[in-house]
Amino acid sequence: MCYSGNIPHGWEGEGIITTLSGEPVEMASFLKHAGCPAVSLNPNYPQIEVPRVSVDMEAIGRMAAKHFLDRGFRSFAVYTPHSWFTTELSHTAFTHAVEAAGHAVHRLCWLQERGSTPDTWLNRQQWLCHKLNELPMPVAFFSPEADSLAEFMEACSRESISIPDEVATLGLHDSPIFRNCVTVPLSSIAVDYDIQARLCCDLLARMMTGEPAPSKDFLIPPSGIVTRRSSDTIAAQTPAVSRAIRFMLGHFAEAITVDDAVRASGMCRTRLFRAFRQDVEMTPRAVLNRIRLDKAKRMLLETDEKLRTVAEACGFGDPMNLHRHFKRSLNMSPGAYREQAAHADGEQGGA
Repeated sequence: MCYSGNIPHGWEGEGIITTLSGEPVEMASFLKHAGCPAVSLNPNYPQIEVPRVSVDMEAIGRMAAKHFLDRGFRSFAVYTPHSWFTTELSHTAFTHAVEAAGHAVHRLCWLQERGSTPDTWLNRQQWLCHKLNELPMPVAFFSPEADSLAEFMEACSRESISIPDEVATLGLHDSPIFRNCVTVPLSSIAVDYDIQARLCCDLLARMMTGEPAPSKDFLIPPSGIVTRRSSDTIAAQTPAVSRAIRFMLGHFAEAITVDDAVRASGMCRTRLFRAFRQDVEMTPRAVLNRIRLDKAKRMLLETDEKLRTVAEACGFGDPMNLHRHFKRSLNMSPGAYREQAAHADGEQGGA
């Protein structure tokens, strides 16, 4: 039913876990007359009164905005090929966070603009290609829907728009089936769906034994962002700055210097430093240190590697240099950063 929307009339059972798809009035009637408890896995169709164990889509929207704002983006976009309440929740939160930072979000609303044009993949592609060329670049694009994200990235490919240098993209569902359907390794917001499934099953089991439905929804927060090539950049308007940053991203683990980045940019040192200050409001050295620090933070969170290995893999050379950069930027040691993150994860799992 979650794919077809067809209500299973005549079905009988002791409990229902639903994704609330299909026609809402018919769905509400089915749940009302099923004669058993039901739990929903998402916040769609808020007019239907059913307990929910759903992903916190508003937190996801805010996390996506922070991810791009931290990378210096000033232009943002979302794409809405279909009308889903969950998508609107995340897009609205994303928009509010971006606007609070002083920027605007370009909303590509196919449903509003297509008029009498048939809703086909090819028509959406042609429309997207046209809309892409109107966006101020570099632009940060977020979508919680795998199909709309794939459509958007396909349109970028058709228009020879570079990802992530001209368009950076971020999705949801850090799952191989989603991230492998696009041509550029996809950055994704991760959610612990195992926790969601366990909470949903536990709640349904309790309701099946007579426990009343909870008065509030259970919201599963996002676990974090897995950054891959599709958003692994720092927004830059100037091509020479983009070339220098791309060089740093590709060689940060090596013993490169600012002079190496200057040569990669194709611009003289003085002009490049001026362009960095105007474009990303940082020096080339600060950008390189930030890239290395971001990579180190990710390794500390996602691996059990020793500090020496982390320092060498991220271009800091030795643990002492890694320690100095962490103290200067975060006012804590790399070890304390790892422990703090592990403690936070433990508290979330216990909750």
